[in-house]
Amino acid sequence: MRAPPHTPPAARAVSARQAARLPVQTRVWLLLALLLTQGLTLLVALIGQQQLSARAQRAQTQGALEQLVRVTSDNVQGYLRSAAQIVQVNRANVQSGLLSADDPSSLLTNFHALLDNVPQLNGMLVGHPDGRFTFLRRDGPGDTGRYARVIEVRPQRRVTTTRYDARGLPTSQDSAPSDYDPRTRPWYRQAQARPGQTIWTDPYVFASSQQPGVTVAASAMTPGGTVVVGADVQLRQLASFLTGLRVSARGRAFVTDAGGHAIAASRAWPVTVEGRVPLLREVADPALRALLDARSRLTPGSGTHWFRLGGESYGVVLRPFEVQPGVTWTVGVYAPTADFPGPARPRPLAFVLLVSLAGSLLAWLLVLRATRPIEALQRQATTDPLTGLPNRASFLAQLDDSRREGGLLAVAIFDLDGFKSVNDTFGHHAGDEVLHAVGARMLTALRAGDTLGRLGGDEFALLVQAPSREEIRLRVEGVLQAIARQPVVVDGVPHDLDATAGLAFAEPGQGGSAGQLLARADTALIRGKRRGKGRVWLDGEVTMPTLFR
Repeated sequence: MRAPPHTPPAARAVSARQAARLPVQTRVWLLLALLLTQGLTLLVALIGQQQLSARAQRAQTQGALEQLVRVTSDNVQGYLRSAAQIVQVNRANVQSGLLSADDPSSLLTNFHALLDNVPQLNGMLVGHPDGRFTFLRRDGPGDTGRYARVIEVRPQRRVTTTRYDARGLPTSQDSAPSDYDPRTRPWYRQAQARPGQTIWTDPYVFASSQQPGVTVAASAMTPGGTVVVGADVQLRQLASFLTGLRVSARGRAFVTDAGGHAIAASRAWPVTVEGRVPLLREVADPALRALLDARSRLTPGSGTHWFRLGGESYGVVLRPFEVQPGVTWTVGVYAPTADFPGPARPRPLAFVLLVSLAGSLLAWLLVLRATRPIEALQRQATTDPLTGLPNRASFLAQLDDSRREGGLLAVAIFDLDGFKSVNDTFGHHAGDEVLHAVGARMLTALRAGDTLGRLGGDEFALLVQAPSREEIRLRVEGVLQAIARQPVVVDGVPHDLDATAGLAFAEPGQGGSAGQLLARADTALIRGKRRGKGRVWLDGEVTMPTLFR
């Protein structure tokens, strides 16, 4: 029997944020180095100041555009990944019998819960090979309501449409006839043609809402045949995210696919097309049109490129990413170089500012070199060397900070089922590779604000803050699903792993230390594993079932 985790009282652990604070002596040294290097670079910059200004302007433009592309690409991929993960969870539940594809009422209850907790989703659906269909999407002003459609075919075809208000209560229901057949839709045909794979459709206009979007879907085997489970993502939601990016006044961030569709943009296009998802060439401004071929596809490859339009210099950065094997989207950002600091003809004040910037950059390089040992010590003090996650001390310190901030939070401890046999059979090298891969999988399943750490061995800890206990539990179960979704392959050998989690909550104002909260979660894990593995056990739980097992 393992003892509950214990933090030695002799030393107070610090979080990674606290450990990153440099000592006062280093700051003084940084200031002296900055003043020295700025003085030296002022002398050097007197030669060729106009050329230096032009180079600085281009470097500034490139750095800003590349940063925008990185942020946009990472967020778009994370946005789409959430929808794909939800589809995989529902597919697994349908195949295992936890969710009945033949019970529209049960499906709609599940769909309502997912739309409540996953803002990326616009709709959820299940289609049957005999034409039955269950569908729920957001509806009404601000997407506060819901719209449901259920198609039954036995004993005769019947279509029931229900609308719900913002509280989830039905407001109207009718049985008007409809010729909609899910089996004719792109998402159904593609998912049935590629069993076991997650597919993404080309952008198209949804039949129910007449809004452009994409659908992610996967087929699932049931006793009654192969059904298709899917989720809708409206393109306007991606456009809303891009609108928040700080692109220059004449620049634009955009997302397109291999077919050249105008999926989303940070600013409205100068031309609009109704009834379908337009091609880039149909809506693009002159700057973007200069980068397209006759089929509306981008001519430059991945990376940073420069071009001129109307005597003005422009920069563009393109970054492709894979939505699914064989399906690639591209994120791009373009803008005139004149929209960024660094005039071509420097005046005295602008020259001084430019030289000061160059001196600061050189000084920063020196400071980085001088403070490298401090950074190494900082990493050793706060980071697990195998997985790169926060170690036990750093995790406990973060937990302490979160408890002082108030609000409902919880700690979950995960223990890998079957890990000991990997170590005993294949050695510690294979075990280390498995731990590294599992840590990466868990990170992909986290939501913003969650903190994941490794306590040691095959134990991981997760700190979650959310408005309700049910949302916290759903997040923890999502992490379990990410661990067990597919085998971890090391040196060509697949290892099937599962995990068990113990979960303990801390209400606002509840007493007890971070170590005690961690011990409660660990106790729930130890006692839970004696009753059953591969699920989440709550602190104090005896036999309460979970939603996902």
